[in-house]
Amino acid sequence: MKKLKNYLKNKIFLSFIFILALTLILSFTTSSNFFTGVSASSNLQVHFIDVGQGDAILVNLPNGQNMMIDAGDNQYGSTVVNYLNSRGVTRLDYVVGTHPHADHIGGLDDVILNLNIGKVYLPNVTANTKTYQDLINAINSKGLTINRARQGVTLLNTTVDGKTLRVHMVAPVKDSYSNTNDYSAVIRVIYGSTSFLFTGDAELTSETDMLNSGEVLTANILKVGHHGSSTSTSQAFLNRVNPSVAVISVGSNSYGHPSTTVINRLKNRGTSIYRTDLNGNVIFTTTGSGWVVNKQPWWKP
Repeated sequence: MKKLKNYLKNKIFLSFIFILALTLILSFTTSSNFFTGVSASSNLQVHFIDVGQGDAILVNLPNGQNMMIDAGDNQYGSTVVNYLNSRGVTRLDYVVGTHPHADHIGGLDDVILNLNIGKVYLPNVTANTKTYQDLINAINSKGLTINRARQGVTLLNTTVDGKTLRVHMVAPVKDSYSNTNDYSAVIRVIYGSTSFLFTGDAELTSETDMLNSGEVLTANILKVGHHGSSTSTSQAFLNRVNPSVAVISVGSNSYGHPSTTVINRLKNRGTSIYRTDLNGNVIFTTTGSGWVVNKQPWWKP
């Protein structure tokens, strides 16, 4: 009888351990396609770096290349450089300044001056600011050429482990806009069956142009436009993108970002939401089928 009781106790304990382990695994993922080896070089990894009220995104591509999209405001330049160093990134094959506002390009001069740089992409708009001139000076000091960021530009189109890897710009669609935010370079990254859409600060006008352009906009993970402002992430745009996950790069601000309207639109769709002001650095890793994230979402259905 005593042996039977001990057996039952051990069985219950082992069942508890199994359930606990399974719960931890499931809580780490935002996809039903959990996979092993998340740090393998053949994976795509996207880092939404916490730079306060700004954007800074590092993309480790599965072909061994790296892309940097924006780098936060001026005071975050060293933060971004240190982050890249901590990840062993010494070369950026693609650097994209989405548009010339300081909270996006402010730290890019430090990034360019401190790393080996391949190609630089900027939209067809300038700014009469020291921040913008610092970026141009850094580009010139390295003898780099500015490539125009616009719809139809394909940065990369190849195959890795039998899976499509494509980095393609879907905006700005037009040559001229009245609002600087609408010049934002919008980039779609596809690896296998997993896709990301990085929207900069693109607002309603640019979103409408993208919707009318014929470009494929669907994405599993959406970088929400303009820090969650109500000027972006229109219902029509959200319907077309149809994301499972949304990431809002935002910090303490007086603009009311992220907007309750945008948050509710995402919630009503059952879209999981991450926020850098509350989650810190958010890192997605994918083999091209499903993904894992280093943090729990701020909100999930």
